[in-house]
Amino acid sequence: MTSLNDEMADAQSQVNEVRNHLRQEIPELFEFDVIVGGIEYNANNNTVTITVEPSADAREQLSDRFGGVKVKIQDELTFQFQLTSTERVE
Repeated sequence: MTSLNDEMADAQSQVNEVRNHLRQEIPELFEFDVIVGGIEYNANNNTVTITVEPSADAREQLSDRFGGVKVKIQDELTFQFQLTSTERVE
């Protein structure tokens, strides 16, 4: 029989794995360098919110991509993913 501490350690390990996976996968969605900021899970509505900020090189990368236009970057992007479950509750 596992203790509560063991179960909490397992849960924290799983959360850390998901966070590491998101930090690796999210930047690949962009054609310029970004930094994944906060990753938060909301158990009340079963969502994960991720903030993404352009890196210091993003302005130059975007300018080059669009033919030398001036690029202003002022904020971060926020994504909220709704998690779904395929488990059947009986």
